[in-house]
Amino acid sequence: MAVTFKDKVVLVTGGSRGLGNAFSRCLAQAGATIAINSSTEDDRGTTQAINDAGGRAIHFPGRVEDSAELVERVVAECGRVDAIIHNAGFIQDKTLRKMPEAQWDAVMDVHLKTSFKLAQAGWPHFEEQGGGRIVLMSSSAGLYGNFGQANYASAKMGMYGLAQSIAQEGAKTNITCNCVSPFGATEMNSANFPEALKTAIKADYVAPLVAYLAHEDCKESGSMFEASAGSFKKVRWERAVGLNLDPRTEDVSIDAVAENWDQVVDFSETEHPSGMGEALQLMYARTMTTQ
Repeated sequence: MAVTFKDKVVLVTGGSRGLGNAFSRCLAQAGATIAINSSTEDDRGTTQAINDAGGRAIHFPGRVEDSAELVERVVAECGRVDAIIHNAGFIQDKTLRKMPEAQWDAVMDVHLKTSFKLAQAGWPHFEEQGGGRIVLMSSSAGLYGNFGQANYASAKMGMYGLAQSIAQEGAKTNITCNCVSPFGATEMNSANFPEALKTAIKADYVAPLVAYLAHEDCKESGSMFEASAGSFKKVRWERAVGLNLDPRTEDVSIDAVAENWDQVVDFSETEHPSGMGEALQLMYARTMTTQ
């Protein structure tokens, strides 16, 4: 059975260009009404193209940082909002040693703080409707770091912590939140790419995952995914079994850590805790047994 967004409204920030353009078109083809936010009044090309193709899109120009106002405008004009995809953002690259605090703040605000503000603004509408979906565009810079992008990487990784918290707080009311780390060719990032690579990593090949995470049938929540070139992969934390000293019988000291460092960083055996509770339980289990 085909996935359909009939009678659903999806807000896509930065939805008129690049990846956001692909997300907007994909969702419109599946029947959604697309509320496209962009920063400029005249950035209406994607909205027009969707409407010309028989879909329904409405342009909502303005600063994405004015999140509460944006969400209320969407609800007032569209009658509801079922999903929010936060794709808008920008980079201001500089090495950590030379980065002004204002440059850090600007990037954190549009990516991470706005993710919080959009989720908070959409929350009461989601609860009233019986659920909602939030999809945050993270980045491989957040997962793996990147030279000259301490601000951007921190914001993008922060989204993952936010998504996991929203997943727990929204579970009872059918509100989910997930992150996607995408890589697709856009006008901004692919000017010097070979044509064969541009074709292989079209933004359209990221969009289906993003769209599905925004659908009411998708119950996944609190997760991170990588997506590029039609490849979709869930990412999870993995930790070494590590060094586990029992304070009741063993010396817990700097020397003990240093002497057993190979064990601390050995990934031949691993654990995959599902949350904070399990993570701590696995660490404390050995000290809770009766000797």
